Amino acid sequence: MWESMGPITDRAQDNLGASDIAVIQFRRQMIAAARRFRDGGPAIGTTEPRIQQAQLSSFEGIVPKSTDWRTLGVSDAELSMTRRQTPPAA
Repeated sequence: MWESMGPITDRAQDNLGASDIAVIQFRRQMIAAARRFRDGGPAIGTTEPRIQQAQLSSFEGIVPKSTDWRTLGVSDAELSMTRRQTPPAA
């Protein structure tokens, strides 16, 4: 006996909203990463710069648009260490 989730739903007529943009971008990134890996490239998350999971954290709040989102919830010591390790942008 076989069980399945049923036929694949045709999503061609879906009306997507603004909140779906992030999901679409994420899926595109995952497809691109799978294709790179298939073609002999490195698996996603295995190349530098690599962020250890223990260093990940969440942040909630309202901040000015001029604020770099990568600095939110990061201590000054961690921020200065990151700046020393990161090569300057070209």
